[in-house]
Amino acid sequence: MIEELIQNGDYLEALSYLTDLNDEQTRYLRLVCLIGLQEYQQVKEEGMYAKAHAKDTYYDVVSMYVTALKELQEFEEAIDILIEELSMPYIPYEYESIFNAAYDQILLDKQEARYELESKNQIFSIAEIEQLLKNKECNDELIYMALDQLQQLNIRLIIPTVREYLMDPRQDFFVKTLLLEILVDQQVDDEFEVEKFGEYYDLNPVFQPLVLEQNAYQGIGHYLEKNIEDENPSLYQQCLDYLEYYLYSIYPSQIYDDDYRIIAATIHYYVATLQSIEIDEEDIEIMYYCTMEEIEKMKLTFNRIEVI
Repeated sequence: MIEELIQNGDYLEALSYLTDLNDEQTRYLRLVCLIGLQEYQQVKEEGMYAKAHAKDTYYDVVSMYVTALKELQEFEEAIDILIEELSMPYIPYEYESIFNAAYDQILLDKQEARYELESKNQIFSIAEIEQLLKNKECNDELIYMALDQLQQLNIRLIIPTVREYLMDPRQDFFVKTLLLEILVDQQVDDEFEVEKFGEYYDLNPVFQPLVLEQNAYQGIGHYLEKNIEDENPSLYQQCLDYLEYYLYSIYPSQIYDDDYRIIAATIHYYVATLQSIEIDEEDIEIMYYCTMEEIEKMKLTFNRIEVI
């Protein structure tokens, strides 16, 4: 009967029957009713005891308790609880998914609540950023906000998590590059292995240039500038944008001097095609001293990372 009352939204009436606080299920159902009534402070008070004494209902009680903390804008406590739970090796998969989603949402709520009061680089702690990197299904907005802040923090504090992310084929290739740039910028002197599109690279950030400080950026950009800028400045800028994305995508893969003109030709040809700009294949071959066969072969590497 109590479950039926709860399903119908009759929370007050259900509470009148839920009086045995020595019973674990009763304590949990009281939290459900109080959440339904938006009595979040009372949920926090009762939830603290329920969480400490829960067994079979433990993860459900934690969910209710965290929900109350979120609504009360007590974000730090909610985050600490979720980080602790997600760090446990035995958490059931279904609750791991729920807690990861809750963690992302609470960070967004925290950011929104503090946006006008704090500068952007004060929003996340290093522990919160680390948890985001551990989350296999992280919200894109959150991860880029976190990486933006990580530039101001000490990435050395989370090196094991960064190593795991860089090696995981399931993780975002672009985020991996941004992490590598932070390692380079902070002059982290250590060996790392990075997975990109099935290839593995060993590197030490101390000896790595930033993405746009590579010789390849200047070299390929030179060919694009020489052949496009004066004729079509808008197309030139679009080609540069694609070049930057391409380099960020494949980093730290090495690009050899002989490939500069072919990559430039391929970007020029493909971007022009997308813009419905007529372009003669022979003109492209002459401008970049390459063949259409070489261009088509290079396009395969672009397609692999869906650059264009």
